[in-house]
Amino acid sequence: MKTVSFLNATIIHTLRILALIICLSNINTANATSIIVNIEDMGLQNWDVIHKESLGFGSSGPVTLNWDPNNDFFTELLAYNSGYSGKGAAFCWYGEACALELLVSEENTSIVLESFFLGYFGEEGVVEYDVIDLETESSILYGAPNISGSSGSLISVDASSDVGFRILFGPDGFNGGINNIAYSYSSLGQGITVVPIPTAALLFGSGLLGLISFAHQPRKSKNLNQEKVSYNF
Repeated sequence: MKTVSFLNATIIHTLRILALIICLSNINTANATSIIVNIEDMGLQNWDVIHKESLGFGSSGPVTLNWDPNNDFFTELLAYNSGYSGKGAAFCWYGEACALELLVSEENTSIVLESFFLGYFGEEGVVEYDVIDLETESSILYGAPNISGSSGSLISVDASSDVGFRILFGPDGFNGGINNIAYSYSSLGQGITVVPIPTAALLFGSGLLGLISFAHQPRKSKNLNQEKVSYNF
């Protein structure tokens, strides 16, 4: 009896471990990766054209940054290392809509545009901005703040998209500039997903269940008062 009880306890404990392994194998998590794009980190000279001198700067993993999405001389972004509210900035000529795009290049991935900084070269001035969700081609955030040349303004967005975003600013995109573009990306499949259980694990579990069934089979008890056989000579 002690041997059977020990066997049962061992098998049950093993089954619990197997169940835990199967549950853990079904969990598929993906941590978000956060990026902050700083113009000063480009290592460019003032007035350098970003998409020509540092193509795709700030791109990470499945997210690509396009510093000249309009392919237009007047809206392509240039680098400047200081003077925009105490920071560097990307600016353009007097285009109506200086543009920057953040694009998702892989499926099952989403991007979150967290925030960006608008600075002003001079005392102060109004800089309009518009954030477009490229998935719906619609504006999700618009503003026209008065930007101080001493402090600038942090624009919080906190929006997600499966395709990407276009940030427009201007019309005075020469004295107004953008910096500190903060975004993150992660897999849309994070969380619990269905993962096939390996065949070996199923066979192992079936075998253990068979052993438990065998261990619990009723046994015939021996009759100690067996009938004596008498022999007549």
